[in-house]
Amino acid sequence: MATTVEIPDEVLAEAMRLTGLTTKKAVINLAMTELVQGYRQREALTRLKRMDHNPFLSETELAESDAATER
Repeated sequence: MATTVEIPDEVLAEAMRLTGLTTKKAVINLAMTELVQGYRQREALTRLKRMDHNPFLSETELAESDAATER
């Protein structure tokens, strides 16, 4: 999907320097992938905390726990 965004040149240049990537597309794809991964990790940690150290809760029990927490 083609999308137009304005990214400050100095930020993009620094990201390319730090990652060693040579194209804007590669840097943006990496940034988006790492952003999603970070949020997924936070979600997973939140779910683990709600398990009360019980790794044997089923998906149904976790979903029930999620629903109770949101109330």
